[in-house]
Amino acid sequence: MDPAQTIGNLIDKPSIAFIASVDGEGFPNLKAMLAPRERVGLRKFWFTTNTSSM
Repeated sequence: MDPAQTIGNLIDKPSIAFIASVDGEGFPNLKAMLAPRERVGLRKFWFTTNTSSM
């Protein structure tokens, strides 16, 4: 099977995604979100969130 297709399938199946980043002081920031609303390949993802979320 094609590796990009296999990774794409792993991205598309779960209903929850975790987005992580590191702030300017080196501390991690992790958020649980709904799965990507849309994606283009393995590099572009569109997420939605509530207006009340940080």
